[in-house]
Amino acid sequence: MARVITRTVSSDLVQVSTPDRVLGHVRAEQGTFVALRGADPRWGEVVGRYPSEGLALEALRQRKRSI
Repeated sequence: MARVITRTVSSDLVQVSTPDRVLGHVRAEQGTFVALRGADPRWGEVVGRYPSEGLALEALRQRKRSI
């Protein structure tokens, strides 16, 4: 399994990636954490809303990705 790296982009946005690709972003929004799949959070596909940042990160990490 590839190592997952998180990088804080701003106070309400975290980028989630592996060493070779961006998996998505987690955005804090009104007391929830929105997992967005894709390299650009402006056009990311919403994976789901979660009560914690950890659950949102895990959703992106475990989400199947197409090749």
